[in-house]
Amino acid sequence: MRIFVAVGWIAAALAVSACAETDPNHLSTTYLNRFATPNPTLAEFPVCHGFGCTVVSRASLSKEAWRRVVAIFRPPAKDAEAERQRIARGVALMQVLVGEQTGTAGRQWTHKDMQILPNKGDKTQLDCIDEAVNTWTYMTLMERAGLFHFHRVAQLSHAGTLLDIRNAAVLQEKDGDYFAIDPSLVDAGVPPPIMPLTTWADHWPPDLSPNDIHS
Repeated sequence: MRIFVAVGWIAAALAVSACAETDPNHLSTTYLNRFATPNPTLAEFPVCHGFGCTVVSRASLSKEAWRRVVAIFRPPAKDAEAERQRIARGVALMQVLVGEQTGTAGRQWTHKDMQILPNKGDKTQLDCIDEAVNTWTYMTLMERAGLFHFHRVAQLSHAGTLLDIRNAAVLQEKDGDYFAIDPSLVDAGVPPPIMPLTTWADHWPPDLSPNDIHS
C-alpha cells in the first residue's frame, strides 16, 4: 500500500527494517509495542485510524455482538484452509461492529489497481499500519477465546521500501507456514484476503489465487 510517511514514521520504519536483517519473514513487534494492547479484552481495546495510528479510539464488544463473531466458528473448521476462511469473515464482522463505534466503518479510499492513494487528512480512514494493528487485536481476541484450532497469531510483517512501506497482520499454521491477512486490499466489512506471507511480501499488488479470497 502506498503511504507517505513523516520523519517520525521513517525512523520507526528504520527500526522495523533492522529487524528484517535477521528475520526472513520480516516479523516485528514495533507497531504492536507502540499502539496495541498486549492483553485486549472485549470490555475495552484500542482501535487505530487516521493513517499511521495518529488517532487511537477505544471500543468494546457486547456479549450479543461477540456471539455473532463466535457463531462464525461454529461448528469448528475441519482444516486450516477452512479456518482461514472463517478468520477472514470474523475480521470483517469485527470491522463493522467496531466501525459503528469509532466512525471508521466507511471507506473513502481511492482504489486504483489495488493501490490506495493518500486520504488527505481524513481521520476516519485506515492505512496499512492501522489495519495491521487492528487486525492483530481482532485475531488475538478470537485466538484467546479458543476459536482457533489450526493457527496462532504471529507478529506483524512488513515489506516494500522505506518510501513505500506496507504492513500486515500475520497468522501461522501451528508448526507450519505463515500467512498475511491484509484488509487494505478490500473495503470495510469485506472478508480480507489471506495469502502465503511470501506471496504478500514478493511484490505489489500481490498475485491472489482463488483460495486467498474469501466471501
